[in-house]
Amino acid sequence: MGAKPSSKGKARQPRRWWLRVLAGAAIIVVVLFAVALGIIATVDWSKYAATVQAAVKDATGRELVLGGSVKTGIFPPRLLIEDVAFGNARWGSRREMVKAKRVEVRTALLPLLAGSIRLKVDLVEADLLLETDAKGVGNWEFGEVAAKPASGGKGALPDVDLEWLRLTQATFQYRDGRTKKVRRIAVDEGLVREKGFSGREITLKLSVDGVPVTLAATTDAPVLPALVRGLPLGLTLEARTTGASMRAEGRMTLSGGAASGKMKLSAEIDDTQRLARVAGIGLPKLPPLKLAGEFDGRKNIYALRKFQWSAGKSSASGELAADMSGARPKISGMLASPFLDLTEILPGTGTGKVAAGNTGRVFPQEPLPLDALNAVDATVQLKVARFIVTRQFVAEQVSGEIALAGGRLRIDSLTAKAGGGDVRAAGQLDASRGKSAQFNLSLTGAGIELGRIAAALGHPDEVSGGLTEVKADLRGTGASVAALAGSLSGHARVVTRSARVKRGLVEQMGADVMVQILNAVNPARKTEPYTDVQCLVVNVPIQGGVVTIDRTVALETPQVGVSAAGTIHLGHETLDLSVRPNAKEGIGIGVGGLASLVKIRGTLAKPTVGIDAAGAAGAAAQVGIGMMTGGLSILA
Repeated sequence: MGAKPSSKGKARQPRRWWLRVLAGAAIIVVVLFAVALGIIATVDWSKYAATVQAAVKDATGRELVLGGSVKTGIFPPRLLIEDVAFGNARWGSRREMVKAKRVEVRTALLPLLAGSIRLKVDLVEADLLLETDAKGVGNWEFGEVAAKPASGGKGALPDVDLEWLRLTQATFQYRDGRTKKVRRIAVDEGLVREKGFSGREITLKLSVDGVPVTLAATTDAPVLPALVRGLPLGLTLEARTTGASMRAEGRMTLSGGAASGKMKLSAEIDDTQRLARVAGIGLPKLPPLKLAGEFDGRKNIYALRKFQWSAGKSSASGELAADMSGARPKISGMLASPFLDLTEILPGTGTGKVAAGNTGRVFPQEPLPLDALNAVDATVQLKVARFIVTRQFVAEQVSGEIALAGGRLRIDSLTAKAGGGDVRAAGQLDASRGKSAQFNLSLTGAGIELGRIAAALGHPDEVSGGLTEVKADLRGTGASVAALAGSLSGHARVVTRSARVKRGLVEQMGADVMVQILNAVNPARKTEPYTDVQCLVVNVPIQGGVVTIDRTVALETPQVGVSAAGTIHLGHETLDLSVRPNAKEGIGIGVGGLASLVKIRGTLAKPTVGIDAAGAAGAAAQVGIGMMTGGLSILA
């Protein structure tokens, strides 16, 4: 009678069974591995080049050129191709869309046997050209050829992952067929590698149109499957260039050309012009910028929430949203600012200096971005607690809505406080026709005290009083600021009463021509600590860009009355004015102490001021003396 198996032996049997299974599986893997190595080692892959080229031609309509050798390796399995090129569109600027000196592709064999492709790619001197034709069609669009289904039918997407990628001396170019502009990105070094359990680390050292840029990113999952299958991807991205840095962190999903998810964004920009070169946009030189916010995208609606922005002493916050579901994007939002200084953000604003570019003109001739007005619709609520518009004007409690629809930029009612008074503005810039815009503006102001404005601008003891009223109705047509000014028509009226101005304030504000005029009409001003303005009136019609002054501009002080006549041609940017001072009786200023007639001629950018004694008698008849009776006669 045989001995009974012990309980200890029974316990070993299941364990031995699993060991046999594992051993058998290992043997199968080894056999398959050996077979695969044998196939890779014995096949001459260059013989299949023509087959591969024909398949690419059939799928895309483009030529695949394998100019060099095609080699394979075993440990690890790899494919090495030299001098490879992929053809460009027929209308392209060069024959190749993509070309590379050397392409090496390696894959892990065990995942490959399980139907999973794990790639490691090495690209040397890759050169990619993306371009559009005059109609905006891209060379990456393959048309009807690429749309044909493969003869074998549509199968499931393979499990493909890019575990490692190295770029060496790569070049990327984008050429706009409409503008003929070319953007060039040169990659000195680029590396994608595994990080952690399944994440990726991406580093790039490149230059954009000659400006060096570094990019560093990490993900929590493989990048290629996430992009191909539209899977969520955790991402941290940092970008740096000279004078600027940016950081983004969050989770995004890219699917069907749309992005969804949430990202925290922040940026610090010390040099806006260098950044503009990288972005390919035009930006003025600005003070250091700081930006922060949260991007939220879902179902073609993209929002920038908790938005914060600062430039120098100016700052703003709010929210913006863009609805991309329709034919035209719709933007909505709200912006609030405790302090906004245009003279700091845009140096030269309101200083009366020549327009940028040394053109010798005050009004810029560059075309307005009318196409941009037709590209989107928008409604934005605006609130600014304190708004320095120019070096001579500050407003408070600015509030209004800016609307853009169908190419028409409209402000129905913009309200503000200025010098304790109320200011209201309404207007429209209609660019719906595309080539030019129609402009109209209605502006009213009442109870504005110049002394309070001067105090708000940092001159508390320079001006007192100066109650002012403003009314203007203007319209024009053109495709640039210069064209709008040259076609301007309407009427403008400004009345100021009872102001005391400290000597030197006008000089501090940079109004050199005004200083020359005041000194010419009243030389005694140079020794007087203050100038008392009893009344200042500007009441002028404007027609076709020509401001006509016919006894409609006058100034009255206790000592003298000054009136003017002439024209200002906004289109030509020229002026020809005659200014006549008249001494009041019993004030101790003789006729010899005043200029007979002051002439102002030249251009708006460089006017000249001179005393015309020879023509005084004839010209004086054209210059009325309405101000001598109190100045109110010219208000009609």
